[in-house]
Amino acid sequence: MTCIATVTRERYIASPRPHVAAVLSAGYTGTGLRRRESLSEEATSDWCERERIRYSDDNGRTWSAWQPNLEEHPTQGEFIMEEIEFARAYDPASQRMLRMLFQRILKGDPATALWTEETFWDHMFWHVSDDDGLTWGDKRQLVYEDGPVFDEANWAAPRYLARNKMYGGYNLSILNGGGIAYSGTIPVRHSNEQGEVEEVAGVASLIGAWDDARRTYDWEPSPPVAVSKPVSSRGLMEPCIVELSNGNLMLEMRGSSTDLTPGRKWMSVSRDRGRTWGAVTDLRYDDGGQFYAPSTFARMLRGTKTGKLYWIGNISAEPPQGNSPRYPLYIAEVDEEIPALRRDTLTIIDDCDPRRDTPLLQLSNFSAFENRETQDIELYLTRYGERGDGRSHTGDFWTADVYKYIIALA
Repeated sequence: MTCIATVTRERYIASPRPHVAAVLSAGYTGTGLRRRESLSEEATSDWCERERIRYSDDNGRTWSAWQPNLEEHPTQGEFIMEEIEFARAYDPASQRMLRMLFQRILKGDPATALWTEETFWDHMFWHVSDDDGLTWGDKRQLVYEDGPVFDEANWAAPRYLARNKMYGGYNLSILNGGGIAYSGTIPVRHSNEQGEVEEVAGVASLIGAWDDARRTYDWEPSPPVAVSKPVSSRGLMEPCIVELSNGNLMLEMRGSSTDLTPGRKWMSVSRDRGRTWGAVTDLRYDDGGQFYAPSTFARMLRGTKTGKLYWIGNISAEPPQGNSPRYPLYIAEVDEEIPALRRDTLTIIDDCDPRRDTPLLQLSNFSAFENRETQDIELYLTRYGERGDGRSHTGDFWTADVYKYIIALA
């Protein structure tokens, strides 16, 4: 086994109070060293509140004071809206920063609405900045089918809610030779092994090209990829899209275990720049061996120092049950020709310590980026479940701190 990185960990931001988790999103605002951190509070799954932000103009050495950014989510009648930045990148073709915004509209109390598909709806938007991420133009909806776009005066227009639904990925891939690749989870009509048509969560890519005359991006959606429910009970989710060194594109996707199929990570390859995609297969090691994985997202990024592509995600020693256990958290090199994870490069970033952590520990929801001066990977993660009784996702399960990891690549 080759250790490909040295990892250090520190408690970065403490839980603000009992039964509430601190949640941090971090990254660069533009092409320089200016950083932005967004800090929120979470006391129920997948719903953050009381967002504050701060900035650093010297790559994180010093910071401005925290300033309130969103104390309460906007409402319209019985509906409530959440908007979150999912990804941003600088596009040399347009000479602009491009940002992807996730919008979720819920009907009623978020604590209960999030668990019924008929009471929440997801869509994606994009907009650009021509001043290196300081200000942003009007947002535009990312669409892949006919249908009305978002109306600020009527959030809950039925046809808007029903069309162009998407949960986008967390990265934008700037393609060599021009263009931007993005991906998202969308509803798909899919024929299962018995020939029955069912609606599942599938994944489509969208390739963006800047039209300088019209000052906008045109987006070309691909036909989606999907698997049947016996393969992944909740379909394919939270995709990551990257360009491989041979010019092919790769999708890495979250799945969920079933009675017939243990938890895996899923992948597909495009050999025509994202216009079409090959069959969905499980992501494997470079020797052909399979591995287990809980239902969590993963990230892939290319190291400037090494030129290699890295995968960061959870791998389980035994078949997981749905989302759990969400540890250990690994980093590994990607063999880009296969593509697959190089087994001998698996390096643990963090793991459950039974002396200090509960069995419900989660090492799964994180933001990660490369430090532009040191070329180390910085990863920020809330360690849900490090406290509590270890039996329920209540009470002190949510008393969780943000940790900062420095991954110094060898």
